[in-house]
Amino acid sequence: MGKKALVTGGGGAIAEEIAIRLDRRGYDLILADINEARMAAVAARLSRPALAIRADLSTTGGIAALASTIETDHSDLALLVNNAGYVEPGDVDALTPEQLDRHIFINLIAPMQLSRAAARIMRPRKSGDILSIISMGGIIALKASAAYAASKFGLRGFQTSIRSELIHDGVRVMGIFPSGVDTPMLRYEAVHNGSPLNFVGKVFTAAEVADACMKALDTGKLETYVPYGDSLTSRLMGAFPWLIEKVLPMFEKSGEKGRAKFIAERGLKIEG
Repeated sequence: MGKKALVTGGGGAIAEEIAIRLDRRGYDLILADINEARMAAVAARLSRPALAIRADLSTTGGIAALASTIETDHSDLALLVNNAGYVEPGDVDALTPEQLDRHIFINLIAPMQLSRAAARIMRPRKSGDILSIISMGGIIALKASAAYAASKFGLRGFQTSIRSELIHDGVRVMGIFPSGVDTPMLRYEAVHNGSPLNFVGKVFTAAEVADACMKALDTGKLETYVPYGDSLTSRLMGAFPWLIEKVLPMFEKSGEKGRAKFIAERGLKIEG
């Protein structure tokens, strides 16, 4: 048997590419997602059988059940990939309380609780990796994405903190920070008035993000940016938040052109 890797959001586009690469590296895959059909499709592309676990990470019970499964049934887990994500574009007063909560449960509480479970089995044996797909939205807060930004800022802080707790016990903690990635989630944002800043530069593929994940596993770096150049601007504005409202109009104009191109090239239909 190979090393075990659990990937949340296991039926998604990025998860599929990550799973394929981990499969090539000899990992036995555990996929966790609410969409069983999509997990089956991902599993069908792997060279060895994958375990699919139906998990609803938008609820306390669903998160607790998966965390318990990690500790009880997969104490030999070598890699946890926190990949599940959620975004609902819109100004904060337009979102429902349930939508606000959903951002925090899926994007922050779930990876926190699952990372805790992984740490509890990895730390005693002094080996293991915890890798999270975070987002440039965890470095710079975008308009109409307040709840998403809050969840991703929180996850970045959590990752940074637990890395310093675990690194000396052989457990590596790493984060991937992509800008726009062509996934169903970004396509949803594109036609539902999501932030135009997602479309300022190149929109990356899920495969490119998965390649960055493999690079992070090879190097063990705390943060890997996709692309690195965008991270410089994001980190500058993150350090000086007052800059955002100064330069936002310029970037939004460029981003709207990029959004229109993205929508046209993919034949999407604008809604709302």
